[in-house]
Amino acid sequence: MIIIAFDVSKLELVGARMQGAGRVAERYIVVNTPEAIDQFLDTLPKKKITIGSEATAEYHLYLARACLARSIPFKLINPLITKQFTRATIRKRKTDRDDAEIIGKCLLQGAGRELTSHDLMPATRILRTACDLSQMARTMHLKHKRFVEHFPETTAVQAALAETEDALRRAARLLHSHGAGLVSHTERALAQSIVGIGGELAPVIVSEIGDPTRFKGGKQLVAYAGLDPKVKQSGKSLARNTAITKRGSPYLRRALFIAASVAQRYDPELKAYYEKKRAEGKHYSPVTIANARHLAHRVLAVLKRGTPYVKRELSTAQS
Repeated sequence: MIIIAFDVSKLELVGARMQGAGRVAERYIVVNTPEAIDQFLDTLPKKKITIGSEATAEYHLYLARACLARSIPFKLINPLITKQFTRATIRKRKTDRDDAEIIGKCLLQGAGRELTSHDLMPATRILRTACDLSQMARTMHLKHKRFVEHFPETTAVQAALAETEDALRRAARLLHSHGAGLVSHTERALAQSIVGIGGELAPVIVSEIGDPTRFKGGKQLVAYAGLDPKVKQSGKSLARNTAITKRGSPYLRRALFIAASVAQRYDPELKAYYEKKRAEGKHYSPVTIANARHLAHRVLAVLKRGTPYVKRELSTAQS
């Protein structure tokens, strides 16, 4: 097995081929272009190879696509893992060469998630951009409102803000429509069979989940969305349900939260859970987050089974 790790930046890839003992056997510097990456991969021996890097915005995509085209496993590592590894070392150096070596050691220990062609589809990027544009439009709306209330004489500024808001909303709708069209119609329909998930949220949720088989169960999906509670321990005291970790995909987390806020109004089981917890004095957000976890389990179940969700009779939901 050959392990090659890369520290990825916009312009170049700094790589290290690792030995089993965790030492660097060879180092590389490759220009981050499809042509240079193809040339590098063509020089590698025809043996079992695994290549990996940190998740770095879009900069790893050229490398990932080239690897998958050659059936070379490509693993993506959460930067939090390499950061923790660096903190554990005595010499806390940070250079591209050191980063590549640390990524390589993490790969040797089995860290990272192997990407599939599903992960490289443009739908996720397009839908995320649409979400970002919608958020920017909401910001413009609030700024416009403040100018109207506090500076009514600034009509030119108000007109510019209103025009910007309209342009952002149009662009968001266009991108969402395009991105949704790239998501599997079957999977979108399965997600929409769940109360609370409509045509706007379904493609976002499905694209963020990607291949559902990579999640062993609902707990793993909840953690991926960053909806799992933090655990704080001091001595023998173990505190749970304090705050959520907010790791993973913020887009999936937001979509599930919005879906839960709707579902707990119309789904009998989630509504009963919501009303019960609110009657106990729980605040809105923690209860809605708990229902978002319930929805995550439902979404993963229907995507894995390939059958629509069937609304259950009213029962006591588990927290």
